[in-house]
Amino acid sequence: MVVSVRNPRRRNVLPPQPAEVINLSSILVPWLFLYCMACGPSDYGGIAAATDCTRKSAGSNAPDADCQDALPASLLALLLDDSAHPNPIVTKPEPASPADKSGFTLLNPTPRLLMRNFNTDRPDVTESPYTVDAGHFQAEFSFAEYTYDHGYGERTNGFSVLPVNLKLGVLNNLDLQFVLNPYQNILTRGPSPSYRNSGLGDAELRAKLNLRGNDGGKAAFGVMTFVRFPTGSDRLSDHHVEGGLILPLAMQELPGRFDLGTMAEFDLDRNDRNDGYGVDFVHSATIGHELFTEKLNGYVEYVGIAPMRTSRTYLVYFDTGVTHALSKDMQLDAGITVGLSRRADDLTVFAGLSFRR
Repeated sequence: MVVSVRNPRRRNVLPPQPAEVINLSSILVPWLFLYCMACGPSDYGGIAAATDCTRKSAGSNAPDADCQDALPASLLALLLDDSAHPNPIVTKPEPASPADKSGFTLLNPTPRLLMRNFNTDRPDVTESPYTVDAGHFQAEFSFAEYTYDHGYGERTNGFSVLPVNLKLGVLNNLDLQFVLNPYQNILTRGPSPSYRNSGLGDAELRAKLNLRGNDGGKAAFGVMTFVRFPTGSDRLSDHHVEGGLILPLAMQELPGRFDLGTMAEFDLDRNDRNDGYGVDFVHSATIGHELFTEKLNGYVEYVGIAPMRTSRTYLVYFDTGVTHALSKDMQLDAGITVGLSRRADDLTVFAGLSFRR
């Protein structure tokens, strides 16, 4: 039976460090002219917005620079306006000054110039502690996921189509999420006649609260709760409400420019006999690093699932993948998950897209 660790609610992106464009302040007259153009009171996204950098390394969460910090880049942004390549000439990054964003809410959205780096909960299993900016929307989904398992005389092939995590920023440090798996198809072959289960999967409602480092700092911590509703078809659901608590931690600027994410998760799940509840303790650690270019990043991850009164065995997974930024608000990802323990699914392959508005 396929019980894949790939789950759209367990995904995180590790964005790279912000980069500063080379200072052109010596060109005084064009500098002053572009200052007026980029920092007009009615423009939140003009020329200055083109200098926003794409950041994808693990745990990166420095806030976007304000308009004054971006002034030296205005001339370069005017000449090289490409949203997928916002900083073609870069030097050593500089720490950004955090702004007070506590007053922004769902009905009073965060201005785009003050939005934090683009962070997601995919493609790795470890959750991100960062939230979506207040008043903004974010979608993270897989185009498709394929899972294969062979054991105990049975071969199982499973497909998931467009599993999605939809997020909405409510406060500066709080977002709400809705996770849905619209279509699953699992085919099992073995000594007995083959059978197929297909249809809608279970749905989840989640809330994430950031407690530290949402808008700056080398470490960030959060807490997330979720409830899973039995919306799944026939054998694709336990037909009981389940839930859990997740504690994600992210650290950046480690030696060698690595970034680290860890997670402790306690899931209240039905047991194998489906006659009671138990707890599954999910724990993971992921390490990310830039690959060749600031737009391409890779990660490796360990995931363990320890059962407590669920009549299951300890499951171990290794997964790895890459992310590629298409712009500061959109990225592609792809990866594989390999089961290292006997009862873990042998292999899962996936690819997806994330974006925000």
